[in-house]
Amino acid sequence: MIDPFTAFAALKGATEAISGAIKTGKDLSTMSSSIAKWAKAEAGLQVITSEKPGVVSKLFGKLTGAEQNAIDAHFRKEEANRLRDEMRSMFLLYGTAGQWERLQKEIAVERKRQADFLRQKIASEKRKKNIIIWTLAIIFGVSFIAFEIYILTNHI
Repeated sequence: MIDPFTAFAALKGATEAISGAIKTGKDLSTMSSSIAKWAKAEAGLQVITSEKPGVVSKLFGKLTGAEQNAIDAHFRKEEANRLRDEMRSMFLLYGTAGQWERLQKEIAVERKRQADFLRQKIASEKRKKNIIIWTLAIIFGVSFIAFEIYILTNHI
């Protein structure tokens, strides 16, 4: 699963690539791959930040600086909003009329698709973890019962 720092770095990198291309005179219509990377990174960042922490991370988060995590998340969101505003300004200045709005519709579709994919991936990882935990618990339980039976039958 992608972590917030990686998603944020991808968002920032895609924004810088688009900004740099515009400054060198490239047309926005030739930057579809960079714009797609930007949309995927923004979707990933939104999905990750919307996930609720698990019980273990809540417990250890309180012990290891939950305040720092919240502060980091806040400033990442602020920077992501700034990058989105920067992108909007570039499109309004260098794009055709209505291009930002059309792009936002396309990005919304991509964002939903990416978010669904990441949610499925997160759910799959949770299922795998639960299966492993339950398997180990059952093996431990059966081993414990077998050991108790062995002790009771050989030492009575």
